[in-house]
This record gives sequence, C-alpha cells and structure tokens, in this order.
Amino acid sequence: MSRESILRWVRVVLVGLLGGYGVIVLVAFLLQRDLVFPLVRSNPLFEQPGERRVWVDVAEGRVPMEEHPKAGAPEVVFFHGNAEHIGRLRADAQGASLAGLAFWAVEYPGYGDAEAGLPSEGALLDAARAALAVLGAPRVCVGHSLGSGVAVAMAAEGRCAALVVISPYTSMVDVAGYHFGWLPTRWLVRDRFDSLARAPQVAVPALVMHGRRDDVIPFVLGERLAAALPGARFLPLEGGHNDVRGVETWQAIGAFVRESGVAPPG
Repeated sequence: MSRESILRWVRVVLVGLLGGYGVIVLVAFLLQRDLVFPLVRSNPLFEQPGERRVWVDVAEGRVPMEEHPKAGAPEVVFFHGNAEHIGRLRADAQGASLAGLAFWAVEYPGYGDAEAGLPSEGALLDAARAALAVLGAPRVCVGHSLGSGVAVAMAAEGRCAALVVISPYTSMVDVAGYHFGWLPTRWLVRDRFDSLARAPQVAVPALVMHGRRDDVIPFVLGERLAAALPGARFLPLEGGHNDVRGVETWQAIGAFVRESGVAPPG
C-alpha cells in the first residue's frame, strides 16, 4: 500500500471518529436535562395528619409547599435532590422534628404533582424565590445534592436566615466534568448552578456536610464550597450520597441552627 493510500485511510478514520464524537456531543447537549432533572412525578399528594399544603404561583402555573409544623421551633425550608419529590421527604420531616425544627419542603416545576412547566435552573430558582416570599421572614435554607445549588442561590440573594447544604457541588459544570471528563462540559452545560461563584455573597451562618464515600458528587467539591463560603463550618459525614440524611445529620443541623441564634418566626 502506498504512502498516499495510507494517509487517505487515516483521514477517513479520523473524520469518522470526529464525526462520531460530534454526534455524542450533540446528543449530550440535547439530552442533558433528562439527566439533571429526571422529572420524578407522583400521583396527587394528600395531606397527612399534621401536614399542611400551600400552593405557590410561579410563571407557568403552581408548585406546592408542604409544612410539617412544630410549635415554637425554628423553621427550615428544604430543597430536595433531582430524583425526589416532596412526598418522599417525610423521613426528613421526622428527623427535623426530632431535632427541634419545623420543616417546609418546596417542590420544583415538573416534579411531583406540580402544575408548573418544566425544570431548569431558572425555573427552580424562581419557584424557590416565590416560596420564600410566601413564607415572609427568612428561614433556614437546607439543600441536598441538586437542591444545594438552589439553597446557596437563595442565601446569596439574602433570602435565608442561615444555610445548610448536604452533598453539595461547586457547580454543575464541575460535576459534569467529574463524570464526563471526555466531553467539553464547560461549553455544554446549560444549567450551571454555580454555587462557587455565589458563595462570597452569602452573609449568613453556613454549614456544609458531605459524605466521605460520595460517588455522585465528589467529597472534594464539598470541601471547596465550604472554603468559599465566608465563615462556613464543614462537617464530614460517614456515608455516600443518598444515605447521609439520617437522624444524626438532622441532629447536627438542629444544633447548628440553635448555635446560629435563628429564632422561630414571629
């Protein structure tokens, strides 16, 4: 085979490889929201004894908030992860109650039995703003995983009395880079949730908690976020990503809230 023939075949192979890679990049860009927001739906949720449901108006409809009250207690507002809805948070509500906290859970557009649109970073942040506005005085904002980016954004905007994030990330770009480092994630990610950039604007007490064995969001990203939040406390947890929201974690959150001097709403 001549040198020219070899070079021609090399060009054909390279063009094929680049074309295939381009297709993968395009598919990743188009389907990324299916990965970030898997649209966890539920049948209509009905109030259980001791619960109260409030509907919040947002741009494309309504989202529900669910209250698990505790008389005379500080209140936390919980922003859940990407594979949940507020009907799956009753164990967290019980843990919060045992820790001396009242508990609110906010739904996302497209999730649970929300009547509003589809999820995106803008849609989630708008729903969180609307929910906190309905509540009035700032509450403690608590976010897990995806919800940590929502909680950090609300704290950076001055809407929270204190901030707690569990299994958080620095940005969705960094998480995508960890899992898909062979893709140009910095140009592909649409919903960036850049908590690291927002961190310096957080002017309330902050607690960052992260499982040492987290294989979804690396432990180091929690460490980096804690270092960027002014005066934040970092608490390593002995667990992974989804098994760290037990009673002990909520007891630590309750202690942090009391030490931070957050009072029950008037």
